[in-house]
Amino acid sequence: MLYRSTVILALLLAAQIAAADVTITIPDGRQVLLRDNGTWSVVEGSDDAETRTYASLTVERKFELPRGCKYGLRLQNDLSARIRTLVLRFTAYKGDQIPFETVSRGFSYIKPTASQYQEIKFRGIQCDEIKAVEVFAARNCHVGDLTKYSAEAHHCLNLVEVKPSDIVPVTKRKKTD
Repeated sequence: MLYRSTVILALLLAAQIAAADVTITIPDGRQVLLRDNGTWSVVEGSDDAETRTYASLTVERKFELPRGCKYGLRLQNDLSARIRTLVLRFTAYKGDQIPFETVSRGFSYIKPTASQYQEIKFRGIQCDEIKAVEVFAARNCHVGDLTKYSAEAHHCLNLVEVKPSDIVPVTKRKKTD
C-alpha cells in the first residue's frame, strides 16, 4: 500500500514538473521563458547590453590588388552556441555614401570561444577609394536553435558585434522595419 501511494505521489509530481514553465538561454545570452501553454517571452532584465554575448567581427588586414581591394576578417565566437553557418554581406561605399559593390562571405563550424578568418574582395575599386564598409546579414544562419528557416536577417545580425577598425570605417546596418 505504501509503495502504491509513493508511486502515485511521484507520478503527480512528475506531471506537475512536466507542465511547468522552462527558462532557457538563447545564443545571444538572453533568457527566454517557455510557457507550458506554448507561448514565450524574453525574461525581463536578461536583455542587458552589458552582459549579452556576441560573435565579434574585426577587420585584421588590408591588401591592395591590381584592380581591387581585399580585407581579412575574423569572426570570434563568444556565443554559448556553435556557429554552424553565418553568411554576412558587405557593401563597399565610394565617395559620399555611394554603394559600389556588395559581396557575401560565409563563416561556418565555429565552436564557442574559437574564431575563423575569412577574406572579402571588392573588384574595380582601390582600397583608398573605399570610404566605409557596411555589414549586414543574409537570411542564412544556423546558430544554436536559430536557423535560416526560423530567423529574419536582423536576427542573425543581432548576434554579431562589429568592432571599430583603424583599417577601414566599418559599421553594422541598423534594423529597418
